[in-house]
Amino acid sequence: MQLLTTRDPSSFTLAYLPDQHVIIGRWMRPVLLGELQIHYQELLAAAIAHGNCRHWLLDVRRRRINDADAVRWFGEEFGPQLPQLLGQPVVVAYFAMVGQDVASTDPALWENIRQGSMQGAQYCYFDQESTAMAWLAQQP
Repeated sequence: MQLLTTRDPSSFTLAYLPDQHVIIGRWMRPVLLGELQIHYQELLAAAIAHGNCRHWLLDVRRRRINDADAVRWFGEEFGPQLPQLLGQPVVVAYFAMVGQDVASTDPALWENIRQGSMQGAQYCYFDQESTAMAWLAQQP
């Protein structure tokens, strides 16, 4: 595992697994939208620097994951540029506590948002990192 430099490692860290061609981003605390945008830009720069790595494991256990502004920004602004910049859509495994910060009182709602795609990215949420990594390994 190769640790990568970030502006503020107390809020966000990056690592690259060359043998699996996976970038790992970990949020260390809750962040505001502006910080999140910087972190995703750092993640994208790392992906480009490592051969257009498009398999990402994102550890979101310590940050909000249902922030409407963040979801809108990723879906409308950030995500759509990824296929052009990386050559293909990104595959993202989110490592989160199941039901973390989502309206999970309705299991059908949770299942509906647990896995899907948006412009520029395919994603799935997992409650175990090993399962997330296994899923990433199976993605083209």
